[in-house]
Amino acid sequence: MDAHPDWSISSWAIRFAAGLDNVMTVLSGMSNMEQLLDNTGYMQDFAPLTEEEQELLRRVVEIMNAGSEIPCTSCAYCVDGCPKRIPIPTYFSLYNADLQEVEGKDWKPQEAYYDNLAMELGRASDCISCGKCVRVCPQHINIPQELKTVAKHFES
Repeated sequence: MDAHPDWSISSWAIRFAAGLDNVMTVLSGMSNMEQLLDNTGYMQDFAPLTEEEQELLRRVVEIMNAGSEIPCTSCAYCVDGCPKRIPIPTYFSLYNADLQEVEGKDWKPQEAYYDNLAMELGRASDCISCGKCVRVCPQHINIPQELKTVAKHFES
């Protein structure tokens, strides 16, 4: 299958969303004329993704998810209500990135970044398991439990 290397990432995303059952409108943020022309170009003669193209996207999602222990999308809905000011998505991202580092390295930037952030904001171990974050997480992540994992990883 030709994977359409000339297609923009936006075109893949919008064609995916617009091709779903019962979707009548898809909104796309645009910052410049090039993006506007791209969006109007492929939507002018809209064709939903083929089954082959959808399968390709499913494989891409599997590959991307395989690199993330904690499936956080960094929406940050969990941060505003945190009484301990824990930068939850940032810590999850640092944890995921640290797990992907090459073993045996003497120094990992994620550890230093975690320590620097924790001086100003809450540490992962400061979590009091109030559950405010869990109630707003669209990924349904057990955030207090995952923060314990992050604390054990970076604070021990």
